[in-house]
Amino acid sequence: MPRYFIQPFVLLDSTKQKLIFIGICLVFSIFFLNVFVPFNINTWENDSGFQQFFRISSICVVGVLVLIFTQFVLRKLFKIESFKRIEFIAWVFLEIILITFVLSVFFNTYNQSFFKEFLGNLRHTLLLITILYFIALLTIYAFAFKQKNNTETLLVKTGLIGIPNAYGILKISIQLSDLLYIESADNYVSIYYLDEGKTKRTLIRNTLKNLETVFSNSTLKRCHRSYIVNMNNIKLIEKNSGKFQIHVKNCDYIIPISDNYADAFKKSIP
Repeated sequence: MPRYFIQPFVLLDSTKQKLIFIGICLVFSIFFLNVFVPFNINTWENDSGFQQFFRISSICVVGVLVLIFTQFVLRKLFKIESFKRIEFIAWVFLEIILITFVLSVFFNTYNQSFFKEFLGNLRHTLLLITILYFIALLTIYAFAFKQKNNTETLLVKTGLIGIPNAYGILKISIQLSDLLYIESADNYVSIYYLDEGKTKRTLIRNTLKNLETVFSNSTLKRCHRSYIVNMNNIKLIEKNSGKFQIHVKNCDYIIPISDNYADAFKKSIP
């Protein structure tokens, strides 16, 4: 499978993003169906005026209620905090099937079998959801991109370094001079830093491989499969039993330098 599809999909991870997504889907679907009346939806029933507007809008409301159920109830039930891209695509298809089923139950005309009604609604739902998802996710991405740029600008101005989680969400910002080292802890990383002269630790869901890429142009360098160290806070590097070890300032912990990273790490030493 191409690497693109196994990357994290982060646009609907937070409650705020989900609410914005659902709100956009509701407003745009009501506007789109009532103004452009696709699929000849205005002829499905013998109505007009406010009655027709209410009927068409109620279809949108029921569909959005399904989205609320999938995003806030179903995800919690299955303990899905985040998606990979391929997983999100599969989840969208699940939402389309559920929305189609519910709409077919509530708005069945009974002019044909339920199965034929379902297939017809599935085609309509697929086309509409594709448009809704594109607009909603594009809007959320634009807001997230703007927020990210504003955050990066603020970090540059204040001299802070931002450490994101695996989904690109900023979790902690500290002075680079206070950051000591980062240690791998399964699917998390432990951030060790100074706070009023004391060493503190915070846990973030991410990997050293991701952070190594994020901080490739900084003084944070990988020295071991389990460690990234701030070059500016190295007190001493010594060789003990044939292995190089790092002594970090304001910390008694000794960090090893593994053979796999030794050459690249040595080139980073001023």
